[in-house]
Amino acid sequence: MPSPIVAGSSQGAVHNWLNTTQVGRVQVSKVGVWIDAGSRYENEKISGTAHFLEHLAFKGTKKRSQLDLELEIENMGAHLNAYTSREQTVYYAKAFSNDLPRAVEILADIVQNSTLGEAEIERERGVILREMQEVETNLQEVIFDYLHATAYQATAVGRTILGPTENIKSINRNDLVEYITTHYKGPRIVLAAAGGVSHSQLIDLAKYHFGNLPSSYKGDAPAMPLCRFTSSEVCIPMFYYLILYCSLSGLTLNT
Repeated sequence: MPSPIVAGSSQGAVHNWLNTTQVGRVQVSKVGVWIDAGSRYENEKISGTAHFLEHLAFKGTKKRSQLDLELEIENMGAHLNAYTSREQTVYYAKAFSNDLPRAVEILADIVQNSTLGEAEIERERGVILREMQEVETNLQEVIFDYLHATAYQATAVGRTILGPTENIKSINRNDLVEYITTHYKGPRIVLAAAGGVSHSQLIDLAKYHFGNLPSSYKGDAPAMPLCRFTSSEVCIPMFYYLILYCSLSGLTLNT
């Protein structure tokens, strides 16, 4: 029988300020890398870069082809995924507890060694453009984009996560590498796990697989773009609905 869940949590950090956290203990585990590199860290020229990187995460690394990666995850009975929000880019895996070290190694490989091949970039460019068309017809998807665009006008938070069409058509490998170099730093990353993992084990895995991540900048660290709240409203007729957004003054992004 599976062992019972033991409530509890732990937190820590490794030498390059990459943070770790662990919750609970069961026979399976979920582990992920949370990076403060979501779309709000982009400027207008590179808007959409963080999401573009997410699409390329599983297309191959210096030691694994896309097929190798897919077969390894399948043979582990694991699940590998990623998502981009305005605040963060996240890569995560679900696996049996005994396979946690392999899952962490795979995540570390993806975050630090993705090849970002030109052929894959061009292929995913088309995928993202089709995704944008699908999103624009999904009321649940666009409602929050309109809300952010209205509440945080002319700021990075007000832009969409996918970015504008013209950017998706022009983003290149240099843009992607520059975004990783700028934002994938130890202090901006949290390695978090829940389930069948001890915190000391997670610390050891973080040191071994993420210990070489840079923790400082040659110059000044890039500042988070200011997020100015705008008290406003917009009415949008769509699919026989009338959507009304009212942005109340006095609220902040974290409210």
